[in-house]
Amino acid sequence: MLSERYKQWLLLAASGFLLFTGSARASTDQGQLNPKEQKVIDYLVNDWGQDFSVTSVDIAMAALKLEQSDETRFRIGSYIKGHPELHEVIRRWGWATLVLTPDEKLIARALVNAEREGKTNPGTSELAKAVGVSEAQVKSGLSTLARYEILKKDTVADSVNYRVMPHYLKWEPRLDFVFHKVSLDNGWQFNTN
Repeated sequence: MLSERYKQWLLLAASGFLLFTGSARASTDQGQLNPKEQKVIDYLVNDWGQDFSVTSVDIAMAALKLEQSDETRFRIGSYIKGHPELHEVIRRWGWATLVLTPDEKLIARALVNAEREGKTNPGTSELAKAVGVSEAQVKSGLSTLARYEILKKDTVADSVNYRVMPHYLKWEPRLDFVFHKVSLDNGWQFNTN
C-alpha cells in the first residue's frame, strides 16, 4: 500500500507532466502559422463582430495585401477549424463560412442542394456555368472542398465525382455556405451573413 505522502507526490508529478505537455502542444499549434499567417488571424479576430462582420480569410489576405494562395488559405483555415475558441464568430457561423472563397461556397451550395433534392450532382461544366467561373476554377474549388473534408472524392471507373459529407447535408436549408460581401466607399471590405 502506498503512503499518503507518496500518493500526493505522484499526483503532483502527474499534474506537472500534463501541464507541461499541454503547454508544449499549444506552443506547437501556435508554431504552425508563420508571421504573415498569424497576421491574418489577428486581423480576422479584430474584425469579426464589428458591424456584423463575418470576414473571410481571402478578404483578410487582400486587406493585408498578402499574396493569395490555396495553400496559405488552407493552413490558416485549418488553424481556424482547430481553434474555435479564437472568437464567437467561428462558433456561431462555423469555420467553413470563414475559410472558403465565395466561389467555393457557391460550388458547395450547388452540390448540397442537388444531393438534398435527390438530383444527380452537377458536372464540372454545369457548376462552372452556375457559379460563373471556368471549369479549371471549379476543379480547384472541388479539390479545396475535398481537402477540407466537406466533399468526399468518389472515383468510379474512370470518372471522378464528389459527394457531400453527410454533416453538411443536415445543415439548416438555405443557411449553409451563406455570405454577403460588403464594400464600403473607403475601401474596407467584409463579409456578413
